Amino acid sequence: MTRTRKTRDIFEVHGDYGYGHGFECVTAEESWTEAKIRLNEYRDNEPGVRFKLVKTREKIVETTKVA
Repeated sequence: MTRTRKTRDIFEVHGDYGYGHGFECVTAEESWTEAKIRLNEYRDNEPGVRFKLVKTREKIVETTKVA
């Protein structure tokens, strides 16, 4: 018996731009590899800004087809 997942992993890139609000999400990807690429792009293009990866989960909403 296979189990279906109820959540999916989302990898968010968070940046701290120094406005006193702390880290905020700048982009999100569904794969860790893509998120790591985006993280490196942000770090290369915006020196002096702190960035980090945050793994979150979102609930998968099932949709039913109406015949």
